[in-house]
Amino acid sequence: MEPFAVVGHVSIDRIVTGDGERTQLGGPPTYVSLITHLLGGELKVCTKVGDDFPPEYADSLSSRGIDVGGCVVPGAETTRFVLDYTAEERRLSVPSVCEEIGPEDVRGLLDAVLLAPIIQEIPGETLKALEADTFALDPQGFLRRRLPDGSVEHIHWLDKGLIRRLMILKTSRRELELMTDARDTNEGLRRLHGMGAGICIATLGGEGSQVLWDDGEVSVPAYSSGAVVDPTGAGDAFLAGFFHQFILEGDVEWSAAVASAAASAVVETIGPRVEVTHGELLERAEDIREGVRRLV
Repeated sequence: MEPFAVVGHVSIDRIVTGDGERTQLGGPPTYVSLITHLLGGELKVCTKVGDDFPPEYADSLSSRGIDVGGCVVPGAETTRFVLDYTAEERRLSVPSVCEEIGPEDVRGLLDAVLLAPIIQEIPGETLKALEADTFALDPQGFLRRRLPDGSVEHIHWLDKGLIRRLMILKTSRRELELMTDARDTNEGLRRLHGMGAGICIATLGGEGSQVLWDDGEVSVPAYSSGAVVDPTGAGDAFLAGFFHQFILEGDVEWSAAVASAAASAVVETIGPRVEVTHGELLERAEDIREGVRRLV
């Protein structure tokens, strides 16, 4: 399988829970590299970090074949998130944002690209400079705005020109509503598919996910593996698993099962790591595939 590229900021995350606080490596490239490496794929990362980026985090990424040495912006701070899970709904704040990823950073990337912004770090001119044949998108970073006090508000966003270029578009239920104004998941997916996105996915937490494409629509169950220890990165893991498997085999339902298995493996552990093997992940995916239900 040819490698693919992920574009978006690596971050340093402070996680706040009822049990205390911890700091860990984060951002979409971190979780995408984790799952891609587990599945035996190769990945190129287009990101920016500051010279405050801890060496141990760079070593962690290097162990999965990701070298961020050329991504350091002298004098800049790495993007930092605070994820507060002490309330019923997760609260986000962003103490710092690294330099934007510019057009010059993405020219000459690979033919398959996963776009994964986290906080407005991929401007429109950079999107226009991307010349890949195959795109996947997690739009979360386009739907967030950092306020002067560092808090984050969710905003409406829709770039129909970009939507038309996408092979795969993954949203959460809330993101789907912000993009389409549709409160019904089926309707929101249909609106995005009607704009030209090939495979449209809505992740629904413990309810699993729904996937809509030209050949139909399916409900994909979540894998029930026990308590959720750390939900951070689950969406990134899901899209990484789907994108990798779909490029490899082109089977939507199987790719969604692998994606669901990947998300389950991430939430079972604290921080960006998994404790399952490649074979165990695929065994989970087989179990999940048995529960896939056709909606159309």
